[in-house]
Amino acid sequence: MALVNLLQPRHRHSDPAVRREAVKRLDDEETLVRLASSDPDLEVRLLAVGRIGSQEGLTAVAIGGEYLESRLKAARRIGDPRTLAGIMRKRKQPELMMTCFEGIRDQETLAEIARDPRQSVTARRIAINMFADQDLLLEVLRSVREPGLRRAAMDRVKDPCLRRQLESELEEEHRAGRIDRVLDAYDPDVVVEMLGAFRDSTAAVQALGTLAARGGSAGGRAVEILTRQLRHARAEVRLAALRQLAGAGALPVDAVEPLAGEDPDPGVRKEAAALLSPPLEKA
Repeated sequence: MALVNLLQPRHRHSDPAVRREAVKRLDDEETLVRLASSDPDLEVRLLAVGRIGSQEGLTAVAIGGEYLESRLKAARRIGDPRTLAGIMRKRKQPELMMTCFEGIRDQETLAEIARDPRQSVTARRIAINMFADQDLLLEVLRSVREPGLRRAAMDRVKDPCLRRQLESELEEEHRAGRIDRVLDAYDPDVVVEMLGAFRDSTAAVQALGTLAARGGSAGGRAVEILTRQLRHARAEVRLAALRQLAGAGALPVDAVEPLAGEDPDPGVRKEAAALLSPPLEKA
């Protein structure tokens, strides 16, 4: 063993103490990256990370290092937020992810992480939670497709009126998306009759509203079924049908007028009366 040690560089010596001293004087970055990534001695690895001068070398250790301590120290020495985002995308490891986020305060980079489907769901959720810029947050909210992530973004919106509007948009988009998938597989005229069979379902009423807004023969039939639902025994179904017809621009005035004056439910009466009232002109 002694002869072997004499014939090789000191940074490859079997004694960790000798390798530590050698690393303190070592400048070759390729060797430093290798030691930082795979040397069995913790102190040697951390000393090597501390002597790596380039962002590329540090990134190589953060992504490819065999030991967590080296990866974390390398990530802490990286100053570019987009490089840190790239590390999280390539090596999805919780402790490394949190260390990378410590160095990311740039709102644009957070937006990129939130939108990036190659990032882990956890990383995207954290990026959304770190937003301070409401305009960027709204941009992300409208571009992210996953319902859970969009809900996380919604929770960060501060303006209550805007939040209600976005919640309504999100629900309508989600419902329309479900109908799109059904219509891709089935004849719309079959789908509308199937939905009409679920007379007690407000979800079916909402889906019919989506079809009604699309027009065509299925849309016309959806309007007929929704108009019939205005006479349903349950107030919540009547109210849902009323709103869907209004949203589709197909409000049957003759059927709505009795609701405004005679419906036993005050909520239905109020909604019907409001829909029948002409809009106020702006001064």
